Amino acid sequence: MANIKDKANDPQEEKKVKSSETINPPKGDSKENKSPSKMETDVDNRKDLVLENEGEKKSETIEEEKKDFSQMSLIELVEDLQKKIKNERWFINDKYIKEIINTFNVNFKSEIHKKKEAFMNEGGNEIDFYFNPEYKKVFDQAVREFKKNKRTYYQEREQSQKLNLDRKLEIIESLKELINIDENINTSYKKFKNLQEIWHKTGPVPRTQSNNIWQTFKHHTEIFYDFLHLNRELRDLDFKRNYEEKTKIIKQTEALSKIPDILKASRELNTLHRLWKNDLGPVAKENREELWDRFKAASQKIHARRQEFDKEYDNILEENLNKKKSILNKMEEIKNNPPQNHNKWRKTIEEFNKMREEFQSIGQVTKKQSKAQWTKFREISRQINREKNQFYKFQKAEQKKNIDLKKALINEVKEILENDNWRSSSDRMKNIQKDWRTTGFIPRKLSNELWQEFRDQCNLYFERIKSNFQRINKSELSAYQKKQDFIKGIESFQIPPELETFIEFFNYQWKEYVELGELTGNTNTKSIENFNRAFFNLIDKSDMEKSIKPEAKNHIRFSIIKEDENELSREIINIKSVIEEFNAEARQLENNLDYFSNSSSENPLFIDVTSKLDQLKSDIEKQKEQLFSYRKLKREMASRNASVEEESIESDGEDGRTEA
Repeated sequence: MANIKDKANDPQEEKKVKSSETINPPKGDSKENKSPSKMETDVDNRKDLVLENEGEKKSETIEEEKKDFSQMSLIELVEDLQKKIKNERWFINDKYIKEIINTFNVNFKSEIHKKKEAFMNEGGNEIDFYFNPEYKKVFDQAVREFKKNKRTYYQEREQSQKLNLDRKLEIIESLKELINIDENINTSYKKFKNLQEIWHKTGPVPRTQSNNIWQTFKHHTEIFYDFLHLNRELRDLDFKRNYEEKTKIIKQTEALSKIPDILKASRELNTLHRLWKNDLGPVAKENREELWDRFKAASQKIHARRQEFDKEYDNILEENLNKKKSILNKMEEIKNNPPQNHNKWRKTIEEFNKMREEFQSIGQVTKKQSKAQWTKFREISRQINREKNQFYKFQKAEQKKNIDLKKALINEVKEILENDNWRSSSDRMKNIQKDWRTTGFIPRKLSNELWQEFRDQCNLYFERIKSNFQRINKSELSAYQKKQDFIKGIESFQIPPELETFIEFFNYQWKEYVELGELTGNTNTKSIENFNRAFFNLIDKSDMEKSIKPEAKNHIRFSIIKEDENELSREIINIKSVIEEFNAEARQLENNLDYFSNSSSENPLFIDVTSKLDQLKSDIEKQKEQLFSYRKLKREMASRNASVEEESIESDGEDGRTEA
């Protein structure tokens, strides 16, 4: 691990730090330098200039960046390219111009391909095809002009940087001469300030010379600064400022030694060292040793803590290595003993993925061990994945067999249902169910679909056993299946929230259901119950107002039982029972009211009893209305049945007279 002190002395790091050294003018100078000196911030100024140019470039090209070149025609691209190249500041749009060129080339290739296809479709020969429109010539000329301008621009910039280097070398030589001139200190200082100003106005130099020329300039600036000791007042003021700033740095360093995060403390200490060394000038001789000793002592405390951390860090690396080895051993066990069925593989894959995540989340190990551990990790992972893929490849073949077996069992049940001697297959049906359970694994989604179909067919068989069904035919089987599918589809219905609209909607759906075919016995009863339940669930989940949901359900009951006299009779008995319960509860509440005096009308209990009684009376009236409707329906049904019987008797009489 690199030493902190070494990092602080790195010239690359020094180059990045903004200097804050201040040079106060000699006595008699009219200007006071109250801000950090520019001569020690040249590198940063250059950076700021670059950032400023980039910002300007960004602001000037932001509108163009929003353009979607894919939506522009080839001619529009050429016009836009010409416009940008002829712009005086074309060089800030370099990226934009390149994007136009790339987009044009891609689109033009596509255009050539289309033209060529059209040419050949019209009977032309591929060797005779030629396509070079005028806008392509203009585009090629613009690209040549752009490349030429770019070449010229970089050549001129290189020459300019060389000239700037020569100027800065001349400034350094002039700076050297200031020290050897025997003249008034104020005059020398003015010349120094003038050289400093010229330096900052001089543009950038070649990058390879940038750091070297800056360090040279800084070196001779510091020599000139030492030369200013002739002016005691200036030096004392600067010594005082530097003393105050260095004292602040010492206090910050002493505070850093107390923070728990040693890595953060080390980083901030490096920054303070750069400030001390690069940004601040000297202090008075009598204070130099004292300040440095304090700064060094505070720094050494942080260095000592960092060294302890580094020693402990080796232990951490060793601990991380042990953790990784432990995980690799567990992965090795999986590799050597792969699971033999789907459930075990599923659990193993979950565990294996957790191991992988844990392995990758563990911190660093020594470089010597890192590569070996990662190689082993990848090799074991590949082996486990190969075993898993091999297993599921075999599983797919097995699953196909299982799917075929389940479909064969379903078809066998259907054949039994269609057979006239279906009753004699009761034992076989039980064995078929056992065979279904022993059939191997298939994907869950398909398994659910096949199971639903198998269960419906088996249920149909045993329901007909219970209902003493004597005969089954294909039309009834088809009707049963259609009605089952219809009931499943009810779950996806969106019912209207208004009662009248809902009644129309339900009547239509009930008619659709009835027209799917006729069922008999217990099968029909079960199917209707399922139909009812599906619609009741829809009503409960709907946005329909709570007060009209019971009316909607009553309509469903009424619609379904109006053709079944026995069911209608049962409903009438049920309603009478409900009315009796409501009447008994109402009488109890009326008896309770007798205990209240005439002055109790404001009593909360009195109000509550009265409210409940009113609600009960309202419910009784609704039940009576429903009872009236059911009785009326029953009378109509009885009358209709009587008419049918009369017609039958009359018909028999006529037949008898004819025979006589």
